[in-house]
Amino acid sequence: MSFKPPYWFHENIKLDQEQIQNLITEIDNINLKKFKNNDNNHKSTFFNPDERPEDVLNDLYAGIIEKITKNVGIWNKIKYKYSYWAQLYDKNMSHCPHHHTSMETDEIISWVHFLNVPKQKCFQFTDTMGSVFIPEEQNAGDIICFPAWVWHEVLPNNSDYKRLVISGNIFAKHYDIK
Repeated sequence: MSFKPPYWFHENIKLDQEQIQNLITEIDNINLKKFKNNDNNHKSTFFNPDERPEDVLNDLYAGIIEKITKNVGIWNKIKYKYSYWAQLYDKNMSHCPHHHTSMETDEIISWVHFLNVPKQKCFQFTDTMGSVFIPEEQNAGDIICFPAWVWHEVLPNNSDYKRLVISGNIFAKHYDIK
């Protein structure tokens, strides 16, 4: 049996190239000030709550999250909140296998918006047995969604191309069981 995790393509929304370049520049500047980047992990604004250049996209992501919850049929049955953060990968940077669930929070859906990506498909789903699945939907503008408990990782970026994605979670704050 081949490994195919549950995930779906949401839609393709491209950002203006100037917006993308501004985000890359700002994230690089933040990280130059705060981190040495002596490991090969991604640069993430998630770790810099006071400096979030991706906040200029709040209205865009509010609309995207609303559409995701409507498309999966939970819009009128839950109250939700969401979070998102930018991740920038220079050459050789990666992100180890992980998932987005925890005992303290109620993540139900995770998502990735591929903004500036090399030809190499770096994002992949994995399981605890070492199986992997690489989704085709990793072009500039693609948004994929998956249950928050699904394991995933980012392979090392083998190009000089700066890989920029926005990742996020949708949290269920209340379920209407009527």
